[in-house]
Amino acid sequence: MIETPNLQETLKKHQAEENHGTALGPVIHDIVYGGNDGIVTTFAVVAGTVGAELSHNIIIILGLANLLADGLSMATGSFLSTKSEMDQYERLRKEELSEIARMPEIEREEIREAYRRKGFSGNDLERAVSVITADTDVWADTMMLEEHGMTRDTASRPFLHGFSTFCSFVIFGAVPLLPYIFGIATDYRFGVAIGSTIVSLLLLGLTRSIVTKERLLRGPLEVLSVGALGAIAAFGVGVALRSLAGATL
Repeated sequence: MIETPNLQETLKKHQAEENHGTALGPVIHDIVYGGNDGIVTTFAVVAGTVGAELSHNIIIILGLANLLADGLSMATGSFLSTKSEMDQYERLRKEELSEIARMPEIEREEIREAYRRKGFSGNDLERAVSVITADTDVWADTMMLEEHGMTRDTASRPFLHGFSTFCSFVIFGAVPLLPYIFGIATDYRFGVAIGSTIVSLLLLGLTRSIVTKERLLRGPLEVLSVGALGAIAAFGVGVALRSLAGATL
């Protein structure tokens, strides 16, 4: 049997070496959500305006307006959504604390039932219930997890989530506009926009797969497929409404 000091040293070494994720893990949802929406909506603007045979300048103006307006809209939406989750968490936790104070035996029985479902029984079950309910904060946090499936970390850092969504939207969303901003020859602009959009969707999907360490091949193809649907739809709408446009490319 390993002595306690050696066990502690081994544990510290393990904790220093273990890798259960990356620094981007907490915001990968925002990166994928913002990036995919940025690519698809900006390319939709480009494809729609090209399909309607609108001018080069209109494509740039509409594309940049989309980047800023939709990017800010998504960022503030992410911020407010996370804030709402925080408010919901705090409200529910206050309710749990109130119930613990008013009816401790019932709340204690809920803990007992939750840990019974986990496989605890007999003395082990009673010991677990006793330890958890000995500290009101631990008790309330456990109830939040077991009854509501919420932890404080799941409803935190709203500014970070909003900022990550905005940055991802703008960075990835700018890609379809680059051929028009940098003045690539007219005959090649849309083709380059299509190619760069495909690459950026694949990179976004690869980023998701690397961070999550899942579906390294299928992940990029999933993101590409979803993005392609929106792009094709936008171009089709632009072509269908071409007769309504008052400008030509």
